[in-house]
Amino acid sequence: MKLIKALNNNVAFIRNDDNHEEIVMGKGVAFNVQPGTSIDDSLIEKCFVLDNDGRKKDFNNLLKRISINDVEMASEIIKIGEEKLGYHCDDIILLTLSDHLGMMLERAKEGLYFTSPLEWDIKLIYPEEFKFAKDVVYEVNKKTGYEIPEQEASFIALHFINAHFNNDNEMQEIILCTKIIQNILNITKLYYGREFSEDNFDVKRFITHIRYFVRRQVQGEVLRADGSVAEAVVEKCPRDYKCALKISQFLMQSYAWDISKGEMFYLTLHLNRMNLN
Repeated sequence: MKLIKALNNNVAFIRNDDNHEEIVMGKGVAFNVQPGTSIDDSLIEKCFVLDNDGRKKDFNNLLKRISINDVEMASEIIKIGEEKLGYHCDDIILLTLSDHLGMMLERAKEGLYFTSPLEWDIKLIYPEEFKFAKDVVYEVNKKTGYEIPEQEASFIALHFINAHFNNDNEMQEIILCTKIIQNILNITKLYYGREFSEDNFDVKRFITHIRYFVRRQVQGEVLRADGSVAEAVVEKCPRDYKCALKISQFLMQSYAWDISKGEMFYLTLHLNRMNLN
C-alpha cells in the first residue's frame, strides 16, 4: 500500500495493491510517511474503498464542509458499530455519517435540534441499531461537552440500517419499509384491540418476521410453505388468519402486493404466538 496523501497522522489516502484508492485510519498510520512510499499495514484499523470517481469527489467536497476530526469520529463509530451489530456496512456510510456528525455538532453549537417522525418506529423495529445509536449520542456528548439530545439516535441508527440493508439504494426505501411495518403493527393492534409489549419475546419475533417479510416483498422474493401444514394452521388459528387477511388486503390495496400462501402461513403463526401472551 502506497501513501497518496496524509490528511493527518491518523488518516490517509492510499493506493492499495489492487490499484484502488482507499481511505485508511489508524493511530500513527501516516506519521512520517512520505507520498509514494509504503505505509505500515499493521497500523490500519479501518479502511474505506473509494471505488468510483463519484465517491472520491464526494469525500473531497465533504472535507471542505467538516473537520477531519469528524471523519475520524465517524470511522471509530462505524468500527465499533460493526463489531456490536455483527454486520459489515457499505463504505458509503463513512461519507454519510461523517456529514451527519459534522452538521449535528454545528447544530449543537447553536442549540438547534431536530426530531425524527420515525423515532418510535426505528426504536421498535430496529432495537439493536437504536440502542447502539443511543450509546453513540452519550459518548459524543461526553467527548465534545455538547448537549446533544437522545433524538439524534434515530438519525444515526438510520445510517447503519441503510448501509447494511440497502448498500446501493436510497434511504427512502428504508423509510418506506419502516412505514409499511408500522401500518402492519397498527392493523394488528386494532384487530386484537390491545397493545403489545415491545419487550415480549414473541412480539420481538413478530416484528423481526414482518421486517424481513416486507423486504422480501420489496425484492420480489416468494416464501413457500407446505400446503397441508399451512391449511392445518389456518384451521387451528382462524382468528389470527383473519388478521393476516386484513394485512394482506391492506398491502394489496396500497402497494399491489399479492401475498403468497407461504407468507400467510408464517404471518398467521407469528400472530398466534404473539396473541397468546
